[in-house]
Amino acid sequence: MAIHTADRARESSVHEARVSPGLRGRCDRVERLHVLLRERMTRKQRSWGQDRSVLDEPEAADTPLVLRRARAFRKALFEMPIVIESDDLIVGNAAENGTVVRTELPTYTTQGELRQAADEGAVITDHLAHKTPYYYTVLENGLTGTINEIDSKLDQVKEDPASAARSEQIDLLAAARMECEAIIALAHRYADLAETASRQGVSPARIEELRRIAAVCRRVPEHGAQTFHEAVQAFWFIHFALFTTGTIISCGRPDQHLYPFLKRELHEETISLEEAQEICDCLWMRFNDRAQIVRENFCDEEMEGEVWEWQAGHRKRFTYATDKYDAINHFGQNILLGGIRPDGSDGTNELTYLLLNSLEKFSFTSPVVTLRLHRDSPPELVRRGAEVLKTGGGMPFLNNDDVLVQAYADLGIPPEDARDYANSNCWETMIEGKSDQELIRGMNFLLFLELALNRGVSSVHGPMGPDTGDSRSFKRFEDLLEAWKRQLDHQLRLGIEFIGDGIQTGTLEHSSHGKYAYNPALSAMTLDCIQNARDVIRGGARYTIWHVMGEAVANAVDAMAVIKMLVYEQQAVTMDGLLTALGENWDGYGDLRRRAVARVPKFANNSDYADSIGQQMMSFFTERVRFHAARYPELVFPASVGTFSWYAMIGREVGATPDGRYAGEPVATNLSPVVGADLSGPTSAINSYLKMSVAGLAAGAPIDLRFSSNGLKGEAGTDRLAGLMSAFVHMGGNMLTVTVTDVEELKRAIEEPEKYRHLRVRMGGWSAYFVMLSREQQQMHIRRVEHGAV
Repeated sequence: MAIHTADRARESSVHEARVSPGLRGRCDRVERLHVLLRERMTRKQRSWGQDRSVLDEPEAADTPLVLRRARAFRKALFEMPIVIESDDLIVGNAAENGTVVRTELPTYTTQGELRQAADEGAVITDHLAHKTPYYYTVLENGLTGTINEIDSKLDQVKEDPASAARSEQIDLLAAARMECEAIIALAHRYADLAETASRQGVSPARIEELRRIAAVCRRVPEHGAQTFHEAVQAFWFIHFALFTTGTIISCGRPDQHLYPFLKRELHEETISLEEAQEICDCLWMRFNDRAQIVRENFCDEEMEGEVWEWQAGHRKRFTYATDKYDAINHFGQNILLGGIRPDGSDGTNELTYLLLNSLEKFSFTSPVVTLRLHRDSPPELVRRGAEVLKTGGGMPFLNNDDVLVQAYADLGIPPEDARDYANSNCWETMIEGKSDQELIRGMNFLLFLELALNRGVSSVHGPMGPDTGDSRSFKRFEDLLEAWKRQLDHQLRLGIEFIGDGIQTGTLEHSSHGKYAYNPALSAMTLDCIQNARDVIRGGARYTIWHVMGEAVANAVDAMAVIKMLVYEQQAVTMDGLLTALGENWDGYGDLRRRAVARVPKFANNSDYADSIGQQMMSFFTERVRFHAARYPELVFPASVGTFSWYAMIGREVGATPDGRYAGEPVATNLSPVVGADLSGPTSAINSYLKMSVAGLAAGAPIDLRFSSNGLKGEAGTDRLAGLMSAFVHMGGNMLTVTVTDVEELKRAIEEPEKYRHLRVRMGGWSAYFVMLSREQQQMHIRRVEHGAV
């Protein structure tokens, strides 16, 4: 009887968290904090730390790089400006005199090390992304438990015979210990600050509150949390310490790792849902402390331009200002809500709904929120997700657990770990707290078609692929398709070999980290790193995951369909004539271009003609990723399709293409339709998408759809959107983004940006403030077809 009573009480609590109007509004404290934050978002910010150094500390010259890095981390957390402002409940932001301070690590690398790295073509950087700590353990045991584990491993390693490897392990473990202690010291700084503030004549209620904040900060994250407030504060201190020193990481599944503390307090009636909602709202605003909504505060027009760097089959780096500034408010603070738990049960709980409430009530772009759905997700959760989506901003993002979990299991990940996947910096997936995840970018399907048409030569990059023959001599469409496959396979092999061989030999320098980089604190909080005595980015984590990311798929499918129909079937133009038109960027070939655009079936219209081409291309892509990855069984190479917000930049590396696209024009986002090509509505677009091998894309493959807000009004509109979401999951979709907007409002925002500072739109992997985008990006959003929900 007691068990049934407890179950009914929890059901009632979950119901209240989902439907209570009082939880969806902003309480007085939250409203005051919100006003302060909105005003601060218009101010110019300043940086701290770049003029400081640890190289002048005693014995610094003889200290290994990883320990100097830990000293810099400690110096930052010991000395950076901190503040507790009136009404703060969850503390932890860097500000001074009302101005937000962006912290950087003090200098810890010598000029000799910088020269050596430069000679090797390497980069020494503090910035790191695509990871998340394993919060479950650290919230339960505190950093004291982590330090005890480090000490135990240190004792074990010191028993080993002297060697260079032993010294490296000792240095890493000592650095990890130092950084964990620094996070504890940061919390104690806030405790001291709260105690000081409590003695400075504030109201009796605030005095008591500051004393409570001080007690919380004195306890966590040093020790295990005992209350929901402590758990949230511990989580934030860890995230803030990493985030503010350049480790831009995901937050994993907070409605799972924070929920045990809320569940216990709700059962013991030591906290109300209203109090828990206030804590969640205060946390939500902490995520946005750095946000800016005045473009002039950060945009440097002199930075306009492009820098490309290709290396061994993948795009290593690029700089393109249009795609740089759209991410100014994207901080990689991803969270996932709901979904399947490691034991296979559904994870929806009160905290799931409280955090959805927080998302709904603020016009923020951070954190990036993903709702994990599956066939057995509560219908109430799906509908609540639809309600929040209708408020605009493109969140929550939708993941299909049924597909993604199975795809990871097919790659050899045990089910309990596969079920606990998280997103990293945008929508791409990883295993929460157990993985080092990075990207092999640049598998540009459209670029490889250009190479197939031009004997391996790119109009932007020059020679970069094998000579697959003169396309003018191809007798059949299948000959062209075979040439495209050879170009793709060549780049896949180079990219995967570069990563796999580099990791095996220990010489890899990639992305935002490499052989000169370390992250001791994150390593200490990533499973297996301490026991392996290896850094998270040096093979210490349980899984090393490299996503192999396809791009411009829809464009390539459409371009291939044009060639198949107009060149080989209808013989309306010769291959030579088509290549000539492309070389002229369609100038003087308007009739041919119009025919290519309007008279040939396109991807996203449920056309077997176009979709069958896409099926062949995607099947070959996923098959060859598996083939080349088989050489490196210790690594995980999930296939994916995505562009994030780089679709403008990706388009700039491809000349004019047979689908009617002009040279340099943006490509379609993610695995979405080409702008203007999806003429048959969202259902047809989804049906085409489902044919593209999406069930095997463990890393993810979003389709981005836009709906008119007018078509989703009222309860009926919510029902239609919830029905679409549910159908997407049951049909086997992978990932879905939905933007609900009004195109006329977007046009008004261009003309009067000061009136639309908080208008948000979905980018390729996050949401952005529309007025912060370049004019090119703004016009892209306006051009995208607005569907009416059906």
